[in-house]
This record gives sequence, structure tokens and C-alpha cells, in this order.
Amino acid sequence: MKKVKLIYNPMSGNKKFPNFLDSFIKKFQDSEYEVSIFRTCANGNISLALEGVDKADYDAIVVAGGDGSVNEVVNEMIKHDLDLPLGIIPAGTANDFANNLNMPTDFNKCFEVILKNNIQKVDVGEVNGRYFINVCAGGLLSSVSHNIDRNFKNTLGKMAYYIKGIEQIPNLKAIPLEIQTKKEIIKEDVYLFMILNSKSAGGFNKLAPKAAIDDGMFEFIAVKSSPLHEIAALFLKILQGDHLNDKNIIYLRDDYFKIKCSDHTYDLHFSDVDGEKGPHLPLEVSLDHHKIKVFTNL
Repeated sequence: MKKVKLIYNPMSGNKKFPNFLDSFIKKFQDSEYEVSIFRTCANGNISLALEGVDKADYDAIVVAGGDGSVNEVVNEMIKHDLDLPLGIIPAGTANDFANNLNMPTDFNKCFEVILKNNIQKVDVGEVNGRYFINVCAGGLLSSVSHNIDRNFKNTLGKMAYYIKGIEQIPNLKAIPLEIQTKKEIIKEDVYLFMILNSKSAGGFNKLAPKAAIDDGMFEFIAVKSSPLHEIAALFLKILQGDHLNDKNIIYLRDDYFKIKCSDHTYDLHFSDVDGEKGPHLPLEVSLDHHKIKVFTNL
């Protein structure tokens, strides 16, 4: 009999996933899987879910939660050398990486997609020794997900990010950055930068329209320091996916970036890694030699 380990975050999104546990167990048992379940209950708790697990113990790992939960599982899988396919159930608020895999938001349909066993190898990024699967970002707006009240986020979903982002626009303060790739060095004052493995982050589904999760490249997008009325217009372009050629955008493609602040007083600005608080500047971002196998609906 095959074995699957389900790791779920009961506090993610609208908190409805626990109501579907029996359905998950039934569908996988009907498909001749033995099901093991781990319920997360605190930050860092996911490490216990995979402690002592060998890749011979399971045929698949499934995580139900948001991008932060997915990030924690990916880091633990790499740490423990668990070369197993990962199923991602979009039970969080934005679910950016799950959206890129076209995973259904209907949980029962998502279970069925995983059971079809359509597997794809995808790129994994590394930033200052930590892994990410979707995005590494920095700047004022990258803190939005950490500053939103959980109930507000769970009630409004993705719209909470948009509202909080617009609310912070008057307080924007540019950060003087030095952006280094394998080919060039750019110095520019920016409000926000993102290094993306996929097309979306923070619920914005068209941030990097040319991105592919398995092409061995990152998409770098930064918003330059500019008048607020131009930022408001740029926000609409971003929603439509028409922003890459805007004069206030820096757009680069590479598999390596080094991000430094040219003013040392800014060096304590932290980053955002897959929706969770990341390391402080400076950042060294590269494609890791690992690839993660994921179940996909593409």
C-alpha cells in the first residue's frame, strides 16, 4: 500500500480545511493510500512533521495551507533530503504558488488532481541560506502581509492585501539599492523589489507574465522612486499585467541577484520570503541545485 503524509495548518485562510479532513482520508484510502496526518499548531512546528522521516517511508507529501506553510515544508524537505512529490492544497489567503500550478480552490477537486499523479519538477530559489519556491521581496510594501490583522485577512481574502497596500502608499519611502546580476550592476532608489519564480505574489496574478516555474531563471521587478500619482497609475497597470515596460519599473531576468543597500542606515530592512518574514539586507539570491517535484494541474 502507498503512503501519503498530510500536513495542514488549521488557521490558514478561512479555516475551512479541517472540515474536509474526512473527505481527504476517504479519497486517498479509496486510492489505496495509507494516510498519516500532522496538524500544525505553532510557528516552526512543521519541522516536527518531517523529523526522522525517510523518503522510503512515504510516496508523497501533501500540505494544506498558505504560501508560508508551503515554504516551511519545502525547506524541511530539502533539509531532510526528501525527494518526494509535494501536493499543495490552496487553503491560505493568496495561495500564489498553488495558483501557478492551477490547483483548484475546491478542496475535493484538488484532492482528485493530486491523485491523478501529474508531476512536474520546479525550480527552487535560495536566499542567504534559506529556500523559497515563489518569491523573495523587499521594501515597504513587502511588509504588508505581516501587518494585516488575521481576522481582516481571513474575512476579505486577497482584497485585504490590496487595501493594506493602498493604505501604505502615502508612507512610501524609497530605499537606495545596488542590484547586481551576472551581467550588470544597477543603482536606483526603489520602493519595492521582487525576485519571482512564478507569475504572481500577494494575490497579484500578473506580476511576471513571462515567468515559468521550471525555466531556470528568476524575474526581477522593482518599482522606482516616483511621484505618488504615477504610482497610483502603475498600480492599475500591475493589476492588468501591463507594467513591465513602464518607466517606473526595473525588469530583469537572471538566475543570480545580489541586493545591497547603498546607505548603511537602511541595511536592517527585512525581506519577505514566500509570505513570511525573511533575512535582512544584503541578500544573495540564486537558483539552488535542488528541484522540487510537485503535483500539478497544468
